[in-house]
Amino acid sequence: MEYFVWSKMQAEAGQPLDAIIARKEAERIAGNGIFWWGIGSSLGKAVIEAAKESGGELPVLFSIMPSKPKKIDITPGEVWLWTTWENPDGDKVPIPGHVLVTSRSGPQKGTHYALVCRSPEPLALGDHGPFDQSLCRTPAGKQPGSSQVTALLKGNYRGEHNVGRYRMGFRAVLVGPFMAKLIGHHVLTSVQRERLNSWKTGDNWENLIRCLKTS
Repeated sequence: MEYFVWSKMQAEAGQPLDAIIARKEAERIAGNGIFWWGIGSSLGKAVIEAAKESGGELPVLFSIMPSKPKKIDITPGEVWLWTTWENPDGDKVPIPGHVLVTSRSGPQKGTHYALVCRSPEPLALGDHGPFDQSLCRTPAGKQPGSSQVTALLKGNYRGEHNVGRYRMGFRAVLVGPFMAKLIGHHVLTSVQRERLNSWKTGDNWENLIRCLKTS
């Protein structure tokens, strides 16, 4: 039994999941293995403590949501590009230059979060067997709720599950600072959104970065 983070994934901020994975792979290449995965809520200090107890890294397992994405995630009114985060010292600093984290807008959405991940292997959607979340527990000893999109869990994540509603998509590890609190953003223009949605594997990543980060 060991700690790991489980995150469900689906279309978000107007992009289908395969496009998101392709973009994160380009980000991973540009960042020498490092990519940031946006999540909607904080996992708290427990995830940082668990990572430190595990030697400075924490496994992350990604699974595709079996349900269809919500309409607001497919066609959001606004898309935000997050530009700054709050570092462990409490300072407001720019998000790394190779990283793009987007989200849909929201009236109460003053912050967003990102898992800071590393993978030596290319990111690709796959099916690596079933994942049974009922075999795992939260730090409070409870089963993860169906509404939890991302959770810190304790249990077996290494592919020895025989059944499960979810499948194991791909894995990575959390590395310091493990989770980032995103606190600054700008709204993507219609031109920027079109550029983002038309980007495909093989296109210039640095050009996309320049286009989107110009507010």
